[in-house]
Amino acid sequence: MAALPELQQVAVMRPELHFSPKKNWINDPNGLFFDGEQYHLYFQHNPHGVGHGYMSWGHAVSTDLVNWTELPIAILHGDAADIFSGSIVVDQENTSGLGDGSTAPIIALYTAAAKDDSNQSQALAYSLDGGATFTKYAQNPVLDRGSKNFRDPKVFRYESSQGSCWVMVVVEAIERRVLIYRSENLIDWTEASSFGPQAATAGIWECPDLIQLPVAGSDQLKWVLLVSLNPGGVAGGSGTQYFVGEFDGFTFTPDKHQEANDSLAFEQLSQVSWLDWGRDFYAGVSFHGLPVNQQTIIAWMSNWDYARDLPHDGWRGSMSAARTLDLVQLGDGGFEIRQRLNGLPESPVPTSTVLTGETHIELSAPALVELSFAGGFTGQARLLLHRADHSVISEVTVEPSLIQHHRSAGKVAHELYASSQRMPLPEDSTELVIQVLLDHGSIEILGADGRRSLTDQLTGEAVPAYGVLQYSGSTSAVVGVLPLSEKSLERSA
Repeated sequence: MAALPELQQVAVMRPELHFSPKKNWINDPNGLFFDGEQYHLYFQHNPHGVGHGYMSWGHAVSTDLVNWTELPIAILHGDAADIFSGSIVVDQENTSGLGDGSTAPIIALYTAAAKDDSNQSQALAYSLDGGATFTKYAQNPVLDRGSKNFRDPKVFRYESSQGSCWVMVVVEAIERRVLIYRSENLIDWTEASSFGPQAATAGIWECPDLIQLPVAGSDQLKWVLLVSLNPGGVAGGSGTQYFVGEFDGFTFTPDKHQEANDSLAFEQLSQVSWLDWGRDFYAGVSFHGLPVNQQTIIAWMSNWDYARDLPHDGWRGSMSAARTLDLVQLGDGGFEIRQRLNGLPESPVPTSTVLTGETHIELSAPALVELSFAGGFTGQARLLLHRADHSVISEVTVEPSLIQHHRSAGKVAHELYASSQRMPLPEDSTELVIQVLLDHGSIEILGADGRRSLTDQLTGEAVPAYGVLQYSGSTSAVVGVLPLSEKSLERSA
């Protein structure tokens, strides 16, 4: 499909609970790390406009993962190469030799993408001022396979009884493979193994992450490999799948082997483990510097199907809410990721009990809405989100085995934007609790105790003025609303 012409600048309300740049384009989160006091978010950024290009690393910091302060560009594109996605580690032992003897260097590993698309290699930059400014390593690249689609290095420190080393996961995107490298010094890298193709392979593989997660209610830890792909996501276009297994410092072995499947059919895709079932949750990666029981990710809240063509107000793009991850063990011995909103209260105070009929929910500002359905829920609940002029922005439908979100075109002309997303619920769901995080321009739905997530943009829309819950069921439902902004908002129909 041919790209649509650049859309005119329009009034787009800036989110209050999610990071967006002061101006210009952003996409993937990069180099997330926690320095003990502040969370650092770097991100793919075009310093020169609202379109994708001149990719550099923007930078923002936060103490609570909700309120962000944008800082100057951290790593600027060059004449020969753009600065594509990557990661950051703090080299506490100065294994790289790039420290000054008093400060642990902060090391960024990123993809140097040749401007003429002839090659992608992995390069290094280092900071001695806490991550504010970076110096590109003089002997770059540090890893080059002579490939045009070799990108997105995620690096972490691997500790074992046999010793410690640095590990990098990085993709050969077109081959649908995650490559695993090892290094003693962050500069010299040796290939250890590869993983894939497995499971969903209709799109190219990007932005891998290999993390340890705790299993809820136990002392067990499991390794999880995140792989973003585009297209071929379960909701269409961009998406992120995950694999649970074991890692020995050299090889990732999934608990369950899955044959590669390039189907785009929902029935096939719904058999894959998805991090999110919505249209707009891509390239999520974890923070370096947090303990395993606080593993936290942020994703880009958009989809390559239409990201370049969304209306803008001098800035284009935002990040998801931060989420802390763990695992839930299933009755069949398998595991699922569970997500918790980070930096926000987990649960609002219930405000009303609903039996049947319609209930009005006042909103007007960013809020967390919680809908609780008692055990044995067999009916249907529809949450319709309205503008001030009473027109409907989108609707959430909850059934015993399925949550759906439908959004209309609204202020977006792109033919792929108006859509309906489906999220099957776990078969063992009993007392169902649905959390709906509403901000200007987005909705994030967490269900089944965080075991399911669905993220969609509501591009150009202010927070709904109000919601209407239509409920028919044999048990009662409880509604809670937690306002998350005291700011007085000027609303327009």
